[in-house]
Amino acid sequence: MNYDDWKLASPDESGMISTCCGAEYRDEYESALEFDYFVCESCQDECDIIEDYEYEQNQKESYMEDLADEQRLER
Repeated sequence: MNYDDWKLASPDESGMISTCCGAEYRDEYESALEFDYFVCESCQDECDIIEDYEYEQNQKESYMEDLADEQRLER
């Protein structure tokens, strides 16, 4: 692929991951025509899905809140 084709190519699809563990997920169907829910590949629990960058942002915010809580407890 030459540079021009690479620049004009659509970006890779953003990764969707589970909200619980940030792992891959699978779709579960109870009937052939109806989507029912997602299952996390890591913990095997039912989960929601979000973009990978949203998961990373949520984890960062959670870490910052935990750090702030620890600092408050030390005072």
